[in-house]
Amino acid sequence: MSTGDLVNIQPSELKFPFELKKQSSCSMQLTNKTDDYVAFKVKTTNPKKYCVRPNTGVILPRSTCNVTGQCMQ
Repeated sequence: MSTGDLVNIQPSELKFPFELKKQSSCSMQLTNKTDDYVAFKVKTTNPKKYCVRPNTGVILPRSTCNVTGQCMQ
């Protein structure tokens, strides 16, 4: 079973608008496609530069969770 069988992620890629000396953020939706609870954890490649909230959680069956990523420049 792959992640795609459990959760739909939109958008599939986060793009942060760049403004000099300003923080930027964007959000994504995680949708549980199953009739079971699904846990998630978001990891960043550079935790000092990117903050994700919530970075862990449980998505209820057939529900959606909003996740916000913030780029600290």
